[in-house]
Amino acid sequence: MSEIDTAALVKSAAAGDRQAFEVLVTRHAAMVTGVAYSVCGDFARSEDAGQEAFIEAWTNLATLREPEKFVGWICTIARRRAIDAVRAARTPLLTSSIDRVPSEPSDPRQLSPETQMLERQEQAAVWSMLERLPENYREPMVLFYRGEQSTRDVAIALGENESTIRQRLKRGREMIRQEALDTVCRTLSETAPKAAFAAIVMAGLPSATYAAGATATTAATTAVTGKSSGLFASTASTAIGGALFGLLTGLTGGVLGSWMSWKNCEYVSQQKFLVQQIQRFVIAFAIAAILFAVLLYARLNGFIPNNTTYVCLLCGLLLGFHVFNIPWMIGGIRRYKQLGELAKANGEPMRESVRQTMDAAIAQSRIVQDDGSVVYEAFRWNGGAWIGTCVGSLGWMLPLAVIAFWHDARLTSGIVFGCCVLGSAVGWRMWLARHRLQAYAACQMWVGVVGVLMIVVFAALQFLTNEATQKACQWTPWAWALLFLMPAVSLQLRLTRQKFHRNVQQWIQETE
Repeated sequence: MSEIDTAALVKSAAAGDRQAFEVLVTRHAAMVTGVAYSVCGDFARSEDAGQEAFIEAWTNLATLREPEKFVGWICTIARRRAIDAVRAARTPLLTSSIDRVPSEPSDPRQLSPETQMLERQEQAAVWSMLERLPENYREPMVLFYRGEQSTRDVAIALGENESTIRQRLKRGREMIRQEALDTVCRTLSETAPKAAFAAIVMAGLPSATYAAGATATTAATTAVTGKSSGLFASTASTAIGGALFGLLTGLTGGVLGSWMSWKNCEYVSQQKFLVQQIQRFVIAFAIAAILFAVLLYARLNGFIPNNTTYVCLLCGLLLGFHVFNIPWMIGGIRRYKQLGELAKANGEPMRESVRQTMDAAIAQSRIVQDDGSVVYEAFRWNGGAWIGTCVGSLGWMLPLAVIAFWHDARLTSGIVFGCCVLGSAVGWRMWLARHRLQAYAACQMWVGVVGVLMIVVFAALQFLTNEATQKACQWTPWAWALLFLMPAVSLQLRLTRQKFHRNVQQWIQETE
């Protein structure tokens, strides 16, 4: 149906043409009553509200200045009439009995009472799911399926964009599917036999037969699984396997970190102290691992049946380990620095490998300026490092732009893609100007550029995109907190540079 045809019919009806108005009623009855049904959830009430809406529209057609907007106008009237009907009803729909629904006049072709009962139950079940949908999802769905399944007609009736209606229909279907699945799971769980069922069955069994059955069952289970309970054993194996994997991963990281620390010690006395610290930590870690294994064994074998008790003991064990570990680490770092100062004061020679590493680092960071002066910079231009920085900073925008485009958020997709292209262009221009631009200044400028682009992208996701894109990206307003990373990165770069300059100056003074 076209808006021009509707406008012509409205003008004829406003002039008193009852036949034209009848065409309007026939054409838009499903849409109007659908709007009412999405409000009240009762087909009988929705038809009453629809009839009242058409009667009111007939008497007020002369006041409609834009006949092409007749559909949206009468749907608004039907929505108001349905709201009035809900307010007038003393008993809500969900608490009312189907016995109170007025019966149809006797008709020889009328359905049987059993069939009517089934239909009413189906209608109640449908509304129970529709009612849980937000109104902006429920109303388009009702109009779409009650009418000719045309998103264009629904968009005209609700005064929305057609792409918005399509997105709401898609989201509404997903929510109903999830609601139906939750209802099935909840119903099956609630209707499962309770403990009383087993007690009644066991009470009705003869004692001799019960004992024989228990023995046979235990033997069969042991023969099949090799353990007392297959499910329990599987759970235990999974838990122990996860614990062992985490333990091995942590030990591997600790071994590598300890080896690197030992290798980079400036003095032999620091190496000896580090070995002692590692030995103490291994002993403490072994004690904590044994306690954890005992706790896990007690849990899996039923000695700790209460979940709350188990969680409290586990958290207490982890907290106790950290209470010991943190002060021990802080004290170890302080002692390590003191040993370095003491070795320097006593004239202990620095390890040759560390000396060579420092000399190489200073040589690489040495820069001769145009006036002949020599400075040392912690940041130097490097093609691989700069490309990696740019790709890592902007690469996440490309899949985000594709996701937005896939979900019809074309404006958001264009903005995100444009930010990615703009950032790439800025990074390329900074690389071309590397002979005139200091590496540290370029890094700080790049942090600012990425921060601005992130603000633009986040704003597009927050205010310009549709709900489908936000869901696909798992977008949440808390993502704005990521912007705090940019000042932190900038500060980290500054502190790294300052520390490097202090170390270089100290090293030069010592070597002189």
